[in-house]
Amino acid sequence: MKTSSSLMQFYRVFSHEYQNLIQSKAFRILTLVILLGIILLFTIPPMTTNLSADSPASATKSLLIVDETGLFTAEDFSSPAGYAITFQQGYSTIDQLKTQVDADLVHDALFISMESHEKMTLYFVTKNVMDSLPQDLQALVAAANLRNIMSQYSVPSSLITQALTAPDLQIITTSSRNLASGFLSANIFIMLLFYSIVIYGVMVASGVAQEKSSRAMEVLITSARTDNLILGKIFGIGLAGLTQLAIWVIGMVIFYRIHFTYWKDNIIISGLWGTGASQLALMLLFYLLGFFMYAALYGAIGSLVSRTEDIQLFQFPITILQIIGLFGTTMGMVMPNSLLTVFSFIPIYTPISMLARISITDVPLWQLLLSIGLSAATVVLFSWLAVKIYRVGVLLYGKTPSILEVFRSLREDKQN
Repeated sequence: MKTSSSLMQFYRVFSHEYQNLIQSKAFRILTLVILLGIILLFTIPPMTTNLSADSPASATKSLLIVDETGLFTAEDFSSPAGYAITFQQGYSTIDQLKTQVDADLVHDALFISMESHEKMTLYFVTKNVMDSLPQDLQALVAAANLRNIMSQYSVPSSLITQALTAPDLQIITTSSRNLASGFLSANIFIMLLFYSIVIYGVMVASGVAQEKSSRAMEVLITSARTDNLILGKIFGIGLAGLTQLAIWVIGMVIFYRIHFTYWKDNIIISGLWGTGASQLALMLLFYLLGFFMYAALYGAIGSLVSRTEDIQLFQFPITILQIIGLFGTTMGMVMPNSLLTVFSFIPIYTPISMLARISITDVPLWQLLLSIGLSAATVVLFSWLAVKIYRVGVLLYGKTPSILEVFRSLREDKQN
């Protein structure tokens, strides 16, 4: 009977918090605004591509190449994508080319000059360098110059072609993960976790603080167990947050499928949807462990303050921990060292670091099991601490208690 009554108390608190949040105006507005942003993100690029495809092909840029050396011909230069080349031989000055570019007579200009007998210099004149065209032209001129030199020494054309043909490159990685989509999926899950912790964690703390400030807590703790109150609030708000995230993910899937023809050729986006079921399940598991780990801490914060304005005082240390974990994980993903592995075994950082590791590399089974165990144990520990702090913290009215006062109250509660 006691177990049944306790579960009923938990369900009532859980259901109350869940329904209050999803029915709130702010929750619905935020859900719709983000969903609209997702729809636009997946819809606008295909629409603009279709519009540009229907427009006349008048966007071809002009590239003027002036060869002062007399070593090259127009046949030495193939037109880069989106450019129409005009080749000239003869003397010119940089100022003259700048005048033509500024007057939009040509879009870009390349001046090939022989500064000394053995030193060739290229001057690329443009209003704004936004791509790799200068480097591509540098390689093109170097290859043409090498071809001319080899021809002067009677090297057969077949050997010249063979020497200047770049070998085929095939990249083989020891990991079964697609790094491009792996980085994207890792960052998406990490940002979602960070967002969930900050938004819904604060909601947990604010809910407890508001009940405490209205003195409703004294009535609540006499009619229900304290562990049911705090855990019901954490899980209720947490499920509401997951409901919101699920709506956004479903919107992403629907509009990805609607515009599949456009997005299927995008390696990163299409690779994201190719995430395996087992990998996705692990990422979801670590996401949930990370959320409830910090949500328990935020619940304890709410029980310590008498006003919602005081939450920031206790929130600051948790925010610092989150930022350290975020930067450490980010650095671990881009730097070839064991930083990410180390962070994945520090319980407070395990969920966020393992989200990254399982996205970009293959993690040994024993490390997965150990990290899951550490995270689960930390969730249980933080929940136990939250219940203890909640039990003594909700009755601490007046000034915000110090850490020493909290520990003193916990010790007295244990003795009683």
